[in-house]
Amino acid sequence: MLNSKDWIEKQWPSKIFFDPRVHRRVLLVAEACLNFPDRSIPKRFQSAGATKGCYRLLSRTNMGHEKLQSAHYENVREEAMAATGRVLFIQDGSELIYNSHPWTTGLGHTADAAGNGIMFHSCLAVKNEDSQAHVIGLACQKAWIRTDEKTKESEGDVWLEMIRRIGPPPRKRAWVTVGDRGSDIFSFVDDADRFGWDCAVRSKHDRQIRINGIVTKLKKHVRNLPAMTSFNHKLRSKAGKASSREIILCVSWTEAEMMPPDTEIDKRPIKGSYVRVWSDEDPDIEWILFTLSAITSKESALEIVTIYTQRWIIEEYHKCLKTGCKMEEAQLRAADHLMNLFGILGVIATQLLQLRDLSRIQGAEPAEAHVDKMSVKLVEKIYKLSIPPTVKEFWRRVAMLGGFLGRKSDGNPGWQTIWYGWLRLRDMCRGAALAMSC
Repeated sequence: MLNSKDWIEKQWPSKIFFDPRVHRRVLLVAEACLNFPDRSIPKRFQSAGATKGCYRLLSRTNMGHEKLQSAHYENVREEAMAATGRVLFIQDGSELIYNSHPWTTGLGHTADAAGNGIMFHSCLAVKNEDSQAHVIGLACQKAWIRTDEKTKESEGDVWLEMIRRIGPPPRKRAWVTVGDRGSDIFSFVDDADRFGWDCAVRSKHDRQIRINGIVTKLKKHVRNLPAMTSFNHKLRSKAGKASSREIILCVSWTEAEMMPPDTEIDKRPIKGSYVRVWSDEDPDIEWILFTLSAITSKESALEIVTIYTQRWIIEEYHKCLKTGCKMEEAQLRAADHLMNLFGILGVIATQLLQLRDLSRIQGAEPAEAHVDKMSVKLVEKIYKLSIPPTVKEFWRRVAMLGGFLGRKSDGNPGWQTIWYGWLRLRDMCRGAALAMSC
């Protein structure tokens, strides 16, 4: 569970630290971040000494973002290798902006060249259990400072680096890298193929493809294909736009070879399939997806589409990091101090997503089999439940403490309402424990 010291010690084992005192301090800081992710550094601790200890830890020059996450990467890879079903490695880039912190030194340009902050790229491992997505954790994450807006980190290099650092999948295991249009890079797809991965990449470039020996332009060809099947899709609501609604999406597909660009003419064409998804109701909705798999039926085409729709989980992860863990609100005076904090909070943020998964997987089992008894008893008392709740019922009630209305039309609660409710319940548990000790 979230307050499990065993989980914390597994993510930050003693072997990665040179001093047992540093190890103990990392565990204390990680536990405080886990218990109070949305609070400032001083408010995460109960004493001035503990707060100063946290600042001293974050100022250490021999720590670093990558070192603090290294054991977590190993844990995630082990779980991914043991998974019997398909594992998705969902990638995307983002940025941490500190424009309101002019006193913080060592920061660099962000994507628009006007911001002041840290660039980063995340690769989240996700497996499917009972048709539900289950977040394993960060398979890899890279953070860097742009020192010159004209010398930007190559986006293609970062995408490739993720696959190379994670390595090939085990024999007879299906690992799929999932990315938006930023991943439409020939060398990236070529690397995925050579490493034994599959991919679900959204096309950006109107590149050349070869079909039955004839070279043609991608977009012209796929847009001339008739609809071969369709499905209902629920569009999520967005801020300032229409509320969520359901639309019909059309699907077509073709096997094709992705031709190398002129700068890489020594490379072989990459054999795979393109799947086009579009809406006759909304011309702005169109996905052209490339996969290394052979698409020969509507079932296999819809499977790739379903895989790509899981890409939004990486956006939720970045939201967990920025909104749930308040990473952009950290008041630290140097970029390398922020990097150390990022090394811890980047791992903590995965737990916020896993809370959502806990509420949906094994939902019919008794809550007491997965949650501490005091939390279950408090939920029973607050909502006057006559029988012990199941896992699903427990987390819905927790989400209601965080503002979830729980109507039949509301569907499953998201991580934010579950998390806010969980924080309230944790406060109640601490109060109950204190009352019992008096």
